[in-house]
Amino acid sequence: MMHWTRRRFLKTLGLGTAAFSLNAQWMPQAWAETASSRRFIVCYFSGGWDTLLCLDPRSPADFPTFNPGSQTVYPGYEMLDGSYPSDVVMPDAASYPHMTFGPAIGNFAAAHYQKSCIVRGVSMNTLTHGVGRNFFLTGKEPRGLAANGSSLGTHTASAQGELLPIPNLAANVSAYNEAEPKWASPLSVNNVSDLIAVLDDGPDAPAGDIRAALDRYRSTAVDCDPALYDRKGFLGFIRDTQTKARELVAQELSGRFKFTNGSDPEMVGIRARYGIPGNMSGSGAQAALAYQAIKYDIAQSVTIQLASGLDTHDEDWATDHPANLQEGFNALSQLVTDLENTPNQEGGTLLDNTTILCFSEFGRTANINARGGRDHNLNSAALMLGAGVPKGVVIGGTSDNGLGSYGINPETGAVVDGGHVLTPTDIHASIMQAAGFDTDYLRTEGLPCLMDTSEN
Repeated sequence: MMHWTRRRFLKTLGLGTAAFSLNAQWMPQAWAETASSRRFIVCYFSGGWDTLLCLDPRSPADFPTFNPGSQTVYPGYEMLDGSYPSDVVMPDAASYPHMTFGPAIGNFAAAHYQKSCIVRGVSMNTLTHGVGRNFFLTGKEPRGLAANGSSLGTHTASAQGELLPIPNLAANVSAYNEAEPKWASPLSVNNVSDLIAVLDDGPDAPAGDIRAALDRYRSTAVDCDPALYDRKGFLGFIRDTQTKARELVAQELSGRFKFTNGSDPEMVGIRARYGIPGNMSGSGAQAALAYQAIKYDIAQSVTIQLASGLDTHDEDWATDHPANLQEGFNALSQLVTDLENTPNQEGGTLLDNTTILCFSEFGRTANINARGGRDHNLNSAALMLGAGVPKGVVIGGTSDNGLGSYGINPETGAVVDGGHVLTPTDIHASIMQAAGFDTDYLRTEGLPCLMDTSEN
């Protein structure tokens, strides 16, 4: 049973440390029943993924020799168990020879290679987990270890306006609001059960003292005169957050996320498709949360953690790392499939109106270390799909010695001498610009090779 503490309770309400501050409050506002603006899903693979196993592979036939201490690429695919492919995955070698994937890509490659944009050689300029994660979340290099600016979900919500009940939802991923409107701040939860606890006053709401605390929180009036006692906005913050909590509960949204409800055919189907266990944890539950939030116009932007346990410096690299990667990519595959199969109210499908970004804080070294694993590397990769994203392309590349980043032609994405070296800033700017949003806060514009603006 989950142990509820005061800190955990406040974080579930969106009052936790990373996601909420007095400068990042909710401001209640009327919500449209439907919204025509674009939706966004950000998927975090936690721990630093091995790009050789997923988005930037090499064939063992081309690199067969293990040279300890060398930076020459060594795929090491033969070290994995027999359930993984022994070579690079090429779903369509004839028509899409550039769309190559590593053996831990799961069923994602075969299902969605034609609609994918793989970005290789993203320079992270760090070997520290928190720094790399915050760089990709905000698009700006952190100030030391601290995030520098707001998360992508916060910026996209702010650019659109408060259109839906939860403009910005973050599940098990840090999220930030530094200077955007209060209502654009993320509702931060750890998992599906936490989200239900925020949305539900029914039998699935937390019991005992926490249930009573929720009731008091949603109903207690703040009766001080703000003009006299609220110069710093704290009482207004309490009042607005209580109002938001009551309004969320009144809309009875929690049923969309009760994946273990065996009497609801929709929930039974979701649980089966995403492989969700009874405790509603893991990659499948996170992906299903994102799908439901987008499908039912509950959230404008959703940030989820699709994989964990990727920080494998030892021999668990050969067992845990590919298994955790594959679980995340399989969940992503189902999410993309569901979005693609669900009509959008204004035409096309939900995938046509949703931008997806997948990232990790950095990649891993080209060679196997003395302990049988891979260490941190300064470069990474990213995966983009959906609205505003070019389809069936590979942007950039890395060297065969150390997986160093190559520069690119910003127009075509092709590797060129003296070209532009990609960073998370370029990816953020491209997503924002392709959606028609301002990029001044990043002090750069998007790259043509990373944008499909044909529908704008």
